[in-house]
Amino acid sequence: MKNIAVIGYGALGKILNRALVEKLGSSYNLRGIYDSALAEKSVMVAGKSIPLYPSFDTLLEDDTDIVVEIAGVGAVKEYITPLLDGGKDVVITSVGALADEALYEHIKKTAATAGCKVHITSGAIGGFDIMRTLFLMGDTTSEIQSTKAPKSLNGAPYLKGELLPEHEKCTAFEGNAREAIAGFPKNTNVSVATGIVTNGAERTGVRLISDPESRGNTHRVTVENDKAKAVVEITSKPDPSNPKSSITAAWSVVALLENLASPIQFF
Repeated sequence: MKNIAVIGYGALGKILNRALVEKLGSSYNLRGIYDSALAEKSVMVAGKSIPLYPSFDTLLEDDTDIVVEIAGVGAVKEYITPLLDGGKDVVITSVGALADEALYEHIKKTAATAGCKVHITSGAIGGFDIMRTLFLMGDTTSEIQSTKAPKSLNGAPYLKGELLPEHEKCTAFEGNAREAIAGFPKNTNVSVATGIVTNGAERTGVRLISDPESRGNTHRVTVENDKAKAVVEITSKPDPSNPKSSITAAWSVVALLENLASPIQFF
C-alpha cells in the first residue's frame, strides 16, 4: 500500500478524495490533504477523518510516495518541482500549466534527476494511447474542438468582459493550445493535454464552440497522418459545483491511480 496526499479540495478534489477512500483504500493510504483556503485540522471524507496539512512544507516533509495536484495551474507552478526534489512521484491534473514549455522541460529534468515519475491525467478526454501511437508514426496533425454552454466560458480573459450569446451558437475561439489556455485557463486543459501527447501546444489546433443548447462538455479530438486517423469524442456533464470543469477530470485521476496499483497495466 502506498501513502498518498492530495493538493486541492475544491469541487473536483472532493470527488477524487472520496473515491480514494471508497474505491482505492486497499491500494492507497490517504495521508492528508493540502488546500491553502482551508483552516480546519481535518475533513470528513466518506465517513473517515482525513488530516489537512497546515502548510505545504508539512506535506513535503510527510512520508508520502505520491502526491496528486488537483488545485489549478498555480499549484503546478509552485509545488510540483519541490515535490519531485523531495523524492515524491506526482500526478498533474491542471495540465494547462504545461503549455509553458520552459516549465514543462524544468519539471521533466527535475523528475529525471530525482528519479521520480510525473503522471499526466487525461482529464475530460481520453485516447492518449492512440494519439501517441499516431504521433510516433510521424507527420501527424492534431486538433481538438470543444463545445460548451456559454455560461461555462463567460468570464474567461480572452472575452475581455463580453458575454457570449445566450440564444445563438458561435465560435468563441480559434487558435492553438497555448493561446487557448492563456485565453480560457479554466476550460482548455484538455487542449494542452492533447498537445503534450502529440505535436506540442503551439502546433495543436483548438476551436471552442459556445452552444446555449449544450447539456454537457463535448470534446472531439482528431489526430491524423497519411497512414491512420483517430477521432475521439467524449461528452461529459459539467460539475454542478464548478460548471467550467467536467466530473470526468477527477475520475480520470482515479483510473490512473488504479492502473498504477494494478499488476495489469493499461497504456
